[in-house]
Amino acid sequence: MVLKSFEIDYKGNKETVEYETDLSFGETETIINNSIDLSDINKPKINIANYRKLILLKSLRKAPFSFKNELQINGVPNKVMQEVLSEITPDFPLVDFLGDWMTSFMGSQEESDSPSEPTPSVQSSSDGQNEKQMSTEPSSSNDS
Repeated sequence: MVLKSFEIDYKGNKETVEYETDLSFGETETIINNSIDLSDINKPKINIANYRKLILLKSLRKAPFSFKNELQINGVPNKVMQEVLSEITPDFPLVDFLGDWMTSFMGSQEESDSPSEPTPSVQSSSDGQNEKQMSTEPSSSNDS
């Protein structure tokens, strides 16, 4: 559990906000499941508003306003929430969440995109064995 804190201006006072940077697996899955629609894998739909609200609901630990449910968060002035989000969201980049899910869905790109490598082979000839390098590229017939 890693807590970070920062100060914001709230109702004319400097107030402390604390949030958790290391969410549980279940909390992370909830955020992704309720923010990303992968029903068409070629056109994923991302609900940024849900993503930001869920990050707040799952990560906030202390704030000068109520934050236990969406209605409470929705009642906080936008300027205050923008200040809070600007501090918190860098610790929860959406691309990291998407990357984890896409790897689970599609597998590692390294496994599926590995380039083919030339394979050496040995051919027999009347002179003995000659090693010939096989190539994945077409050979030129203009040998001089």
